This record gives sequence, C-alpha cells and structure tokens, in this order.
Amino acid sequence: MSRLFLLCIALCPDLLGDIPDYYEVIGAERISNGSCPGQDPVRSYNPAPKRKCNLLNLDLMPNAFDDEYEGCAEELERDSMPKVLKMETYQNPVFGLAWKRAEKDWNKVKSTLRLPLGFTDAFGTAIRVYTTDWPEGNPLYKAFNGNVSSAGRSREHYMEHFHFKALHFYLTRAMQVLRRNSRRRYRTYRGTDGSYEVSEELLRFGRFTSSSLNVEVAKGYNAGLLFEITTCFGVDIHRVSFFPKEREVLIPVAEKFHYVGKRDNIYVMNSTCQLCTYFNCAYLGEEKREVPVCSSGLQ
Repeated sequence: MSRLFLLCIALCPDLLGDIPDYYEVIGAERISNGSCPGQDPVRSYNPAPKRKCNLLNLDLMPNAFDDEYEGCAEELERDSMPKVLKMETYQNPVFGLAWKRAEKDWNKVKSTLRLPLGFTDAFGTAIRVYTTDWPEGNPLYKAFNGNVSSAGRSREHYMEHFHFKALHFYLTRAMQVLRRNSRRRYRTYRGTDGSYEVSEELLRFGRFTSSSLNVEVAKGYNAGLLFEITTCFGVDIHRVSFFPKEREVLIPVAEKFHYVGKRDNIYVMNSTCQLCTYFNCAYLGEEKREVPVCSSGLQ
C-alpha cells in the first residue's frame, strides 16, 4: 500500500498516546513552524530543528476528532456548548485566561469587520484564541491541536479525555459560517523543516491546519520544504485572525487531499473536495463510524 511519510509535519509520536490538556503537548505546528518538542516557537524561524521526530505516516488520521456537527449545531449552540465552555475554562485555567484575553480583544475589533449573518462573538473569540501565540513559548493551539489529533479514538475517549470540546465546536462553526455558500478554492502554502518519502496516498491532516496565501510567510524556514495546497474547504480567516498579515487560510480537520507531485522542494497537495468524518454529533450520543462518511456539500 502506498504511503505518505512526513518528518515533523503533522505530529510527533508522543501525541499518539494519552495527551495532557496543556504544557506537555507540543507538536501540531501552524503556518511556518516545523517544530518538534524543544524547538523554538513559530515566529523564531529557526532554520535548524533542535530535535527530530520519527517518521510518521499521515493517512486518513482515523483517531482525529473530526465532527462537523451536521444537523445538531443549533441545538448544541443553544443548549450545551455555553455550559461546556464554562466548565472547560474553569477546569483549565490557562484555557480560561486565553479565552478571556481573546474575548476582550475580539470586542475591540469586531465593529471594524464585515461579518456574515450568524457569526457570533463566540466564533470570533475562538478564532482569536486559536491564532494567538499566547502563552509565549507554548501557545494554546499546540495543546488543542495535539488533542484534536487523538481525541477521536472513540466516542468514550472524546467524552472523557478531550477537554477542548467547546473550542473545537466554536472553531468548526466559525469556519462553516465564514465559508457558507462559497465554492471558492484557495491555493495556499505551508512551510516545514523535514525530509520526506512520498508516494501517492489519500490523506487528511487530522487537525486544524494553518496555511497562508502568501508563500513568503510559509518560507519562514530557509532550509525547509513547502506544501502547495489547493483547498476547497479552507477558510480565509486573516481579517478575524490575531495576525492578519499572515493571510491565513485555515483548513478543517476532515478535508481529504491527495498528493499530486513534487516540484523542487514543493510538495503539491490537491483537495478531493470532500469532507470525510468518522463522527457526527458525538456529544449528543452518536458513536464513531467504522468507516468515514464523505460529503462534497459546502455548508
């Protein structure tokens, strides 16, 4: 069977075990950061990684939590997620402070933005939480994305061990509302350090994946490699992002891609224009599917 092997692009091997909710979790980098545990944060742009991960297969990432909340979003938003958010921010003080900081910042900037109907303050706050580099040196998105990549082992694991349920929900819903009725595709770029053994394979990134419309942003690592990604479901969040100059396009957990080819040091990935999910409405009791259900419908 053909495989796509990557070094330090998606996850480090320690993320495949039980993952604490904060500080011990490192490895799910954003736009230009190919770092593994012990590397500098994203904006240091250190061309030489200090530590290396082992080769890791990136396939359909069946253990990722990929719920798109089809048919239950309104119920969850009305009845459940405000309570879940309150509980999770209380139980995780770092997350709680990150949310408060982002909420305060969002309230300052939201009046300057043109936002689609139905885009709530919780959606804007979730994007600000995800895109900030706070706390410095180990930002919250690392813990969050590390947990997203393994929280889908089972519904039981999601319910008992995934303590970013509210952030996952609000970030997913924010992306859905921002891309509503849009069929626009984006060509984006993502930089990383690492060596690759690549052959054609369908795959998902298995967490929220940051990329940039600006190739120079993705070239943060001078000695690194680049992904050129065509995405059907990626959302241009740069106006809502904490760092608008990064021109960030955020790719959802469930989007499926295939490897097209390699041009110099650029690996070309094209979306299949399908969202493939093992979960739907898991919080309301739906169990994990044995095989993913794929849909080409844009929400």
